[in-house]
Amino acid sequence: MNLRNFVEGLTIAEREELIDILTENYTTWTTMPPHIKEMLSQDEKRDKTSVMENFQVIKDNNVNKKRKEAVKAHGNTWEDTGEDRHIETPKVNITPRNRSKPKIKEIKCHVCGKTQKVNASLVYGEYYRCDNCVGR
Repeated sequence: MNLRNFVEGLTIAEREELIDILTENYTTWTTMPPHIKEMLSQDEKRDKTSVMENFQVIKDNNVNKKRKEAVKAHGNTWEDTGEDRHIETPKVNITPRNRSKPKIKEIKCHVCGKTQKVNASLVYGEYYRCDNCVGR
């Protein structure tokens, strides 16, 4: 079907509606069911936002100025109906905790001269600084 033949076959009202559809002016559609028209108009009223040239978004929602409501907790409605009672946790031995003690190294601070006991994994290099001298 040729598009020109399609448009020429439309009535004047249908042509105007097609123009409205193409220009996104959907509030004047004549063949749209009234409940859909109402829903679209409510969506349009609900939240109007506009984007400025500097990409700043301005939100205008003067239509629904309701007060903020606090979130209220309700009672727990979940019930244990016991449908998975056939599942059992297997009995296993607890993993032994056999980690060795950390190796402690006694080291002298090269700034203040104090001697400290420090975990050996934290000591590296020749010039150790204690916690008090780190910020100096």
